[in-house]
Amino acid sequence: MEETLFSLSIEELVANEMSAGIGNDIVVSSQLTKFIDILNFPLRINAFVFFVCTKGSINVTINLKEWNVVQNTYVASLPENVIGLNCLSDDFEGVVILFSLEYLRKISVDLKNVLPYYTYVRNNPCFTVSDEKVSTITRFYDLLYDSLIDEKSKRRDDIIKGLVISIISKIADDVDGISLTGTSFQIKSKEYYFLCFIDLLLKHFRKEHHVGFYADKLALSPKYLSSIIRKTSGSSAPQWINDYIVVEAKTLLKSSDMNINQIADYLYFPNPSFFSKYFKQHTGLTPKEYRSK
Repeated sequence: MEETLFSLSIEELVANEMSAGIGNDIVVSSQLTKFIDILNFPLRINAFVFFVCTKGSINVTINLKEWNVVQNTYVASLPENVIGLNCLSDDFEGVVILFSLEYLRKISVDLKNVLPYYTYVRNNPCFTVSDEKVSTITRFYDLLYDSLIDEKSKRRDDIIKGLVISIISKIADDVDGISLTGTSFQIKSKEYYFLCFIDLLLKHFRKEHHVGFYADKLALSPKYLSSIIRKTSGSSAPQWINDYIVVEAKTLLKSSDMNINQIADYLYFPNPSFFSKYFKQHTGLTPKEYRSK
């Protein structure tokens, strides 16, 4: 029960030979039409997913919410998201890039600097940009793809590292132009603790449902951690925990053949009755009612 259901790794995508990539670190592809067969129901991809629609349209689901993505639209999905590709137009064109969190840490991308974009992208995974910005990001994509398939290069890893950092910086710069200004924060600041909380939440939310667990891991009191999370994100720590659990439960009810007892067990509820009451409290429906709809 430790493995996440409906998860897909970068390595599995690379193995499908629809893309270029490195192990479980990076994958890029311009064949999103073929990904429909793999991602035609919501699942979790263990990576940061970024793609841009350059022509036509595609309908995607992120955390069970549908988005109609049209030309010149960026889509950014975080590792904890549940994502699915539903349908696309006959003239659709686009490119996709996936980075594992481990790879970004390995190449020393300062994840603290990504935090100002975290809550924005989580709530607004799709955003439209100019032709010029799309042209620039697709040129970066072409360079990255060429470097990934160039196995003769002696400096391939360094080139790829530089391109990945450039792509992330370019995406952040484009988001800056929409709603944000680049910011940074200090170790042990409230933003730092928020990022640490999210990292722990992604790893433990199925089993650990209470703020106290996360507070202990961060050597903070539950009250202080809750205050930090609310001030940083606008939502309380329990709301974050509940949101993760409910999205996971909805996905299992919608897309799996697990029965309600099995889902309750998978999400570490003490019994199915407790799970049903919890689910109805947060959705207005019992698990059985949600599944039947």
